[in-house]
Amino acid sequence: MCGICGIVGQPDLNAVRRMTAAMVHRGPDDESYFHDERAVLGFRRLAIIDVAGGKQPLSNEDGSIQVVFNGEIYNHRDVRTRLEEKGHRLRSGSDGEILAHLYEEEGEDLVESLSGIFAFALWDRARERLMLARDPHGVKPLYYAEQSGRTVFSSEIKALVASGIVSKEIDAEALAQYLGYQAVPPPHSILKDVRALPPGRVAIGPPGALKERRYWMPRPEDAGAIESPEEACQLVRDTLEHSVKQQLMTERPLGVFLSGGVDSSAIVAVAAQQVSHRLKTFSVGFVGPDETVLSEWPWAKIVSERYNTDHQQFVLTEDMFREALPHTLRAMDQPTSDGINSYWVSYAAAQHVTVALSGTGGDELFLGYSRNALMLDGHDLARPLQALPSGYVRTLLRLMRGVSDDELWEPLARWRRAAGSLALLDATYTSPRGIGIFDDDTRDALLAPLMRGGRQFAGGIDYLRQDVPPDIGRPGDWLARLEQRGYLSFVLLRDIDAMSMAHSLEVRVPLLDRALSEAASRISWRLKLRDGEGKWVFKHALRDLLPDEVLFRPKMGFGLPYQVWMRRSLEPILRDTLSADRLRRRGLFDVAAATDLVDRFYRGDDTIWRRVWTLFVLEGWASEVLDAA
Repeated sequence: MCGICGIVGQPDLNAVRRMTAAMVHRGPDDESYFHDERAVLGFRRLAIIDVAGGKQPLSNEDGSIQVVFNGEIYNHRDVRTRLEEKGHRLRSGSDGEILAHLYEEEGEDLVESLSGIFAFALWDRARERLMLARDPHGVKPLYYAEQSGRTVFSSEIKALVASGIVSKEIDAEALAQYLGYQAVPPPHSILKDVRALPPGRVAIGPPGALKERRYWMPRPEDAGAIESPEEACQLVRDTLEHSVKQQLMTERPLGVFLSGGVDSSAIVAVAAQQVSHRLKTFSVGFVGPDETVLSEWPWAKIVSERYNTDHQQFVLTEDMFREALPHTLRAMDQPTSDGINSYWVSYAAAQHVTVALSGTGGDELFLGYSRNALMLDGHDLARPLQALPSGYVRTLLRLMRGVSDDELWEPLARWRRAAGSLALLDATYTSPRGIGIFDDDTRDALLAPLMRGGRQFAGGIDYLRQDVPPDIGRPGDWLARLEQRGYLSFVLLRDIDAMSMAHSLEVRVPLLDRALSEAASRISWRLKLRDGEGKWVFKHALRDLLPDEVLFRPKMGFGLPYQVWMRRSLEPILRDTLSADRLRRRGLFDVAAATDLVDRFYRGDDTIWRRVWTLFVLEGWASEVLDAA
């Protein structure tokens, strides 16, 4: 993993040097540049593959195409062989070197030939055309800003700020989305002039005038979806084993995050059988409110002992959390109230390895969240409604609002409950219930008048609707694709990248391999959520590898005791960060409303701790990132 950046159209080498300096954590092993009269490309390297020779920027034979690349291309050897058979001469063993040559063969469609996690920028000097690209699920980030005749891009917003070219003004729409979803969904970023390239997109054109095009999205289930449990389990197993095998490719020490949950345990089980040495694994626990260590360690221990891994357990204390908080906020790159867990598991692993495999993505591919079962409950009962436009369903529900179940005929009451679940999966769906922090009215009352300004904030995420159009006829499949394009992409994956890179750790996600994702889309959603059991097909594909006590135990989360620590050692920090003076200087929130929220929490209202934490993270991030730039 690395950090890439550049200025194309009106280049400024000194500005790009400042950008690379702001990303030294992403690439402590090397720093290098390409520059001519039209472009400057910058690169920070964390050496993983071809450690000795894989320097960037990379080019074709005559240097007319220049590339900076962040990520891993797992099928690069196959692509390299194909290119060499056509006469291309590649100079190194770097996976990224294939990009310039593949572009010569396939143009902007080269992304269709790639299996991996990546973000790259390609400068076609002869055509004066810039191409930015991001992998299908958005594992690796890429941001850009455009001015007249110039494009500035980077792996991190911090680097764009460091350039001195991009404004630090916070975007009101992005702020509203952050308050709703804990993070800012693309194509917005927290900064007004910066755009986040969404997953599965390329942006191509002359400097200052790029046009985006989608090349991949989660495939909808079709009429030929696999209904056979045996066939589906075999498909899952085969593609999982292939994905893990590909992603063990590295010249640096590698380990696996092992929480004790199904997904991380599956990665360990498959990986341990494919390496010739003891696999390193890592678990994190934390000191809870009563000073006991809270963790999933008993289940992680079962898996570790079964596969004889070199297992490390790390305990996070309240003091450690507090002392690292400034660095944690800087590491976020954009504010996110849900990312600190990733910071600490990355910290633990980075003491021992340079590359780690994560089980992220299984819940989204295979409907593993408890909220999925809740939303799909009674879908068969509501089947007659599925032929109606989704707006009609909401209208019918409104007409029955205020009438209790006791007053309704029992079949009608059951129908209403089922319809209510379907109504969550309508054209306004953007993220699962339970993720939202502020509702619209509370959000608007909290924003400062200047930020509110009579604006009508978007009710949802526009690009999400483009990628996942409503499909009430197949609600389970629709929900799985929404999970992939929503919470997974703009919260989980973005947090993992930012927090792991803060520790110069490369994290790979085998469950989000393109082939495995597309295999999952071929399986009927009724095999993913079956008999009330989420990830049914995934779990049953692993029954010879993992014991039932790991596969079928209730799902646990890694939830830190924020509200307890906020009332103890973090209270002075929170009160100072959210003081009236600081809120007034920042100008984002109504001072009286924000102060009242903080006071209510410290008077004992436990129901609003997430709201207070969300405000704290934003102001703390702004102090560490914007004010320090």
